Amino acid sequence: MKKLLALLLVLTLFLPALAAAETIVTSFYPVWILTLNLTEGIESVKVVNLAEPTTGCLHDYTLQNSDMVTLSQADALLVNGAGMESFLPVVTGAYPNLPVIDATAGLPFLHESDTVEIGEAEEDEEVNSHLWLDPQRAAGMAANLAEGLIRLMPDREAEILENLHAYQERLQALDETIREETKDIDRKVIIFHEAFPYFAEACGLTAAAVVNKEPEDILPTAQLVRVTELIFNLGIPMPLILKSAEEDPSVNTLVNETGIPVCELDPMTSGPENPPLDYYESIMMQNVKTLLNAIAQ
Repeated sequence: MKKLLALLLVLTLFLPALAAAETIVTSFYPVWILTLNLTEGIESVKVVNLAEPTTGCLHDYTLQNSDMVTLSQADALLVNGAGMESFLPVVTGAYPNLPVIDATAGLPFLHESDTVEIGEAEEDEEVNSHLWLDPQRAAGMAANLAEGLIRLMPDREAEILENLHAYQERLQALDETIREETKDIDRKVIIFHEAFPYFAEACGLTAAAVVNKEPEDILPTAQLVRVTELIFNLGIPMPLILKSAEEDPSVNTLVNETGIPVCELDPMTSGPENPPLDYYESIMMQNVKTLLNAIAQ
């Protein structure tokens, strides 16, 4: 009898913790990284990433049955927003009471300006939604996510705010380091990935053109000629192509025809299954190093 009473007492002590447990689901890798930092050390909060770490951007992502099961157990869904999650109407239709926290709400987006746009942008995106490649905007995304998490878990406000402030200090230091490292760069770039205009701006680079296409897609001849002419018209120093590590036959053609240098960057849309908390900072500095090496050649 004494053993039974002791067991019941232990279970009673744990019941409040179990009741307060929260399952936070993030849409994909960048939002996951930010959220892990905001919830670090907070007991009874479980962060689950919806898309596999190797998924990449969500433009063409189709929800799986397992995703719907995960969402059915979620207390909130944290998204990048700005059209990145094209599947969001399916989620809100199936789970109308599920809180959705938008990381990019109210933040400044890059819009079409004097930059040459070649090809069509994603249909579901009215703006360039890849804000996380700029540390200042990433800090803003973290603040939006923290605000939503506090609404969901007001009893955890102090812990969330402590994590937010510590993370924003790190992101500010990262931004200052990047600007110092790239302050002497005077180079125009032609961008072959929608995420890199934000990285280019953070590094003080001038985007001469953004080519909107998937790496495996072949650039139509007329557009290929247009980019080639642009490269030659920009003169010396020759511009630099910014692209991801994915194979791109159109970039290969441009390199063969013009000799334009190429810089392969990590858009941070995928990564390890168990990333360290400073993964964002590490990849951003790796990208800066890659950029400086490409320019030095």
